[in-house]
Amino acid sequence: MDEPFQTLDFTDTFLETFGSKDFTAADRKAIRKALRLLDNDEKHPSLRVHQLGGGLAGLWSASASVSLRVTFVRTAQGRKTMVSCSKHYDR
Repeated sequence: MDEPFQTLDFTDTFLETFGSKDFTAADRKAIRKALRLLDNDEKHPSLRVHQLGGGLAGLWSASASVSLRVTFVRTAQGRKTMVSCSKHYDR
């Protein structure tokens, strides 16, 4: 990520996924916008931040669009470690 973020850290998995052929330039733009919002105001309504359950317990999710989401783990001092970005295949 070229942008400086105040509260976000990134796993190698997130960065590899973000750079993969699975995402278009428009997808990456939407994900970057969601990351900026998450960094500045995680309560922004477009993000729809929520905790995941079941096999994904411990992770949080934020929407980048109707079909894109990012997942993260909350860490010390209000930081978030970005784990993955993915498409909602059920939409």
